[in-house]
Amino acid sequence: MDVFRLALVTARRLRRSVSVSDGTRQADAGRPAGASTERRRELLTYWLYLAAERVINALPRRIVLPVAAAVGNLAYDLSGSKRAVIHENLAHPMGLDPGDRRVHAAARRAFRNYAKYLVDMMRIGELSPRAAADLVHIENIEVLGQAHADGKGVLVCTIHVGGMDLIGPGLKLRGEAMHVVADDTTYGSLSDHLSAARASEDIFVIGWRNLRGLFKVLRDNGNLVLFCDGGYRRGDVPVEFCGEATTFPIGPATLSAKTGAPLMPVWCRRDRDERFDARGLPFVTCASTEPAEIYRATQAVADALGQVIADDPGQWYMFRPVWPQTDADRAQARAALEAARRGEDRTKISA
Repeated sequence: MDVFRLALVTARRLRRSVSVSDGTRQADAGRPAGASTERRRELLTYWLYLAAERVINALPRRIVLPVAAAVGNLAYDLSGSKRAVIHENLAHPMGLDPGDRRVHAAARRAFRNYAKYLVDMMRIGELSPRAAADLVHIENIEVLGQAHADGKGVLVCTIHVGGMDLIGPGLKLRGEAMHVVADDTTYGSLSDHLSAARASEDIFVIGWRNLRGLFKVLRDNGNLVLFCDGGYRRGDVPVEFCGEATTFPIGPATLSAKTGAPLMPVWCRRDRDERFDARGLPFVTCASTEPAEIYRATQAVADALGQVIADDPGQWYMFRPVWPQTDADRAQARAALEAARRGEDRTKISA
């Protein structure tokens, strides 16, 4: 399995070994024992990650990537329930049963690609401008300039495919930065380290709760990156994604409506030469926060990104369920989608 997950597993074992004694006393700093154990787990994860990062950066990329692919294969074989989740996810864009061998082959490839992505992310802090130019090719960089023409920023909408972070070095060479919306509240030391590595390539992590920061990026005519494939959630925007009802987050279209920034679906795929190709797709605008308009814009983004997955399913690594998992949720998702298509308020629909 990948280094980060290996660190978590090792840390969990450490936590089990100390839970009896630590569960009955306070940490030295006055914290509850559980908080102290959690802190040790974070530190162990951090140090294991640093050790792996040092080894990976000491070796040529052409040697490390095949090793990463082998680790990805092993992770697939050992992943248990995660394997079933990714089979279920990939079955949708492929139009096949989750048990189909072609779905399993794509899932195995997704694990390999994810392992290689982690290796490339561990190397990003040491990436030279020359290496960045060789690693990343942005097919139509001119569309980003067009999107910035009105000075309102760009909402870059994407999914967990290929290696979205690897666009960063390519953009930096052209004087552009990326602000990636993410959960920045976990794994303190490791999170800080990863943020610093990304920042060296002008990739800046911004917490999803930091609304003021999100609006500031757009006011400054920046690039705000939002991942849209986090999975079904009641109250988000119903969409048809790869042929079935689920939801996309409400944030992108709402930000577009409130700021005038265009939504630009973007993909970044790994090619056969282990380099990355990126492309911006046609802009989507959202004129208002009316439910019908939020749905229209979000569905347009979902259509574009769904096609990206269908074109190369083995590049998509999403290890959480993307579509509803219960009959009740599936019925609710379909009802909300039909209501949205009729222009009704989706939030008032109950299955």
